Amino acid sequence: MVDLYHRFDGYDDGKVLLEGSDEDVLVALEGKPALLRIPGTDRTPRARFVACLLHGNEDSGYRAVLQTLRTGVRHPFDLWVFIGNVRAASQAGWFANRYLDDQEDFNRVWGRHPPTTRMRRCADAVLAELSEVDLEACVDLHNNTGYNPHYAIVPVRTPASLTLAAACADTVLLWNLEAHTLMEALSRHCPTVAVECGLPNVPGNTAFAQQVLDRFVGAVFTGTPRAPERMLEMRVRVEVRPEVPFSVGLALSDEIDFVLRPGLDTHNFGMLLAGTELGHVHPGTAMPLRATDMGGTEVTERFFTLDDAGVVAVGEDLTPVMMTITVVQIRRDCLFYIARNC
Repeated sequence: MVDLYHRFDGYDDGKVLLEGSDEDVLVALEGKPALLRIPGTDRTPRARFVACLLHGNEDSGYRAVLQTLRTGVRHPFDLWVFIGNVRAASQAGWFANRYLDDQEDFNRVWGRHPPTTRMRRCADAVLAELSEVDLEACVDLHNNTGYNPHYAIVPVRTPASLTLAAACADTVLLWNLEAHTLMEALSRHCPTVAVECGLPNVPGNTAFAQQVLDRFVGAVFTGTPRAPERMLEMRVRVEVRPEVPFSVGLALSDEIDFVLRPGLDTHNFGMLLAGTELGHVHPGTAMPLRATDMGGTEVTERFFTLDDAGVVAVGEDLTPVMMTITVVQIRRDCLFYIARNC
């Protein structure tokens, strides 16, 4: 365990997380994740858990967590904090990498077996520690790679998880994938949500993450369940077919067979109307997108069209969520998901 991540117990032990700038903390952690426990004021406290920086380019939650820790406040419960991909956050520029070329996605290794990589072993060790804790709620803080409103993600739809999500954000997205995320792993133990705080490196989004943390540590999870103001459910995953070379906002060429329109991410959680142009291909090229429902059935022809001029368009009104705008992230994950109100 000691080799996999730093382990701190209390403010005195974890003073490295309280001194210097946010970047100084990353330097002090020397490329390893950190797990910190702040003992509660009660003799037999329950516990709450906060995770941040599972992706090294997502600074909002990380900065908010450090700001919370630097207050020195103790709560009626143990507060556990996990700081994830320190290596990716501190190489080739501050917060420059979601994850490095020699790494897995740190939010795709939780409960994933066999534990053949360092990240999987680290995740297993953290989960083993938390399994001994009387957790009452968990929040995992993230940023998006495209423009999105602030929202919370719920992996298991229960009154308790929806109440927690509604305390964090007005919009809630039901997650029905099995992707070995931290929130999926912890949802077996207690209400757990991931909170998406908008684009990284935006002071207002760090302020939102701080508000989420303030509400999380101050919330009372008893009484009448609270419903979110708006709730959506993911229904379809949309990707650029892996064999298709593409770009965002450039021009078709001998090397580029598909060009996506820039700015499409501004429609996230809104509406793309039937007929909206998404991009274009060389005339005679096959459909470059592939859409599959949550059961794995291809539904591309239902949602997208391709005309003789090579224009790729929306086939029926749809609500995109999590649309990203970088070629790297589209390749690593997908272009967007189609959701519906529920």
